[in-house]
Amino acid sequence: MKKILLVLLMLSGFQQLKAAPGDTTWVQAHANKWLDWYNNFDTTVTFPNGTTSYRKVYMIFTLGKYQCPGSPQYCGDWDYTVQNFIMTPGGDTLELGRLITPYASATYPRTPWGWKQRYIFDVTDFYPVLQNSSTVRTLYSGYSGGFTADIKFAFIEGTPMRNVTGIDPIYKGSHNYGDAADPIDNHLPAVTNVVPAGTVSSELKFTVTGHGADGNYCSEFCSKYYDVLLNGTNVAHKDIWRNDCGLNHLYPQSGTWVYDRANWCPGDQVAVSSHSLGAQTPGSNYTVNVDFENYTKTGSGTPSYTIEGAVFHYGAMNHNVDADLLDIVAPSNFEAHFRQNPLCGKPVVRVKNNGSQTISSIKFNYGVAGGFLPDYTWNGTLPSMEEALIELPEPWELRVVSGDTATKYFSARITEVNNAADADTTNNYMNTGFKASPKWPID
Repeated sequence: MKKILLVLLMLSGFQQLKAAPGDTTWVQAHANKWLDWYNNFDTTVTFPNGTTSYRKVYMIFTLGKYQCPGSPQYCGDWDYTVQNFIMTPGGDTLELGRLITPYASATYPRTPWGWKQRYIFDVTDFYPVLQNSSTVRTLYSGYSGGFTADIKFAFIEGTPMRNVTGIDPIYKGSHNYGDAADPIDNHLPAVTNVVPAGTVSSELKFTVTGHGADGNYCSEFCSKYYDVLLNGTNVAHKDIWRNDCGLNHLYPQSGTWVYDRANWCPGDQVAVSSHSLGAQTPGSNYTVNVDFENYTKTGSGTPSYTIEGAVFHYGAMNHNVDADLLDIVAPSNFEAHFRQNPLCGKPVVRVKNNGSQTISSIKFNYGVAGGFLPDYTWNGTLPSMEEALIELPEPWELRVVSGDTATKYFSARITEVNNAADADTTNNYMNTGFKASPKWPID
């Protein structure tokens, strides 16, 4: 069933998604499924039939908790890998998103029984396989229960940044690292495919997380790298590391959440690295290879990396000038922005350049609902397909509402890009609920 997105977002609490014109189709996959042990959890869903254009497709994964029967140790209280896959009748299996459960002891203030946390994945580029009847699989790599998985998909009608002309899966699975007799690169051979019709450019999307610990604490607690080769030429070099786990939005946790790790942090989504393969010629062959840093393990542990890699092919950009208002970071009640809120100061928004031309200025209209909405023009340089966090001057109403405990609403709208109307206005507006900053006595 389709509804206007703004109504759905206000009713469901998903104000962080786009509140803009355009019908949205919601598809329910797992519904508060108990993740009780290391296993695959599958459910059959019916996606749209592929005849409608969608500018955005989101997967909203809500992680929750339940009390394990018998009260075993570590119930809902350990960092486990959760992978979510789409499995089509034609045999395609692709990872849509990965997260790591938090150290979520019910004795900690942020994670009591009944706690829930939303993780929003942009899966727009997977639309060619998110069609008709398919299976959504959640692989829970946990050795204790206590967590639940709820998965919904939001298909927002409109024109995407660019159309996907094809997807070539190339790597997947968990592979040991540092075994001199069986190096990890043995499991990541060079792969050759044909560039599909209509392609202008291609990217390798690569997801990797390190696990296990040998004498050097590899792979979870050691920083290694990989190189991406296109037709034998190195086109990318990437460190497999997160250096900001101590800034986790989900804090405090009951375990070692502050320690940096191999491209993951407890309680957070796993970042996907996109490596440009440049311009491509339809019908030509291309060869991609990923080479990991050479390493020989020490001690008795077994280091490993969990890997997913696929090449996505794209047509031309659909707009020359298109600023996409992705997010309101502050003020906001969204869980992922816990550290940035409540706000008493300058609002922060995230914008992406969805057009082919560089953006040099963006005019905003913004403020607290019911108050004066000022205008502000940002000037800078935002290249095509890049994102930026933009601070807006503090609106007076943020001070006026400070100390008020009722939920307030903040909106932001892009009204001009490069001193002219934006090519796509359906991604220019967003609003979000927020709690005002407390008011402290002077004395």
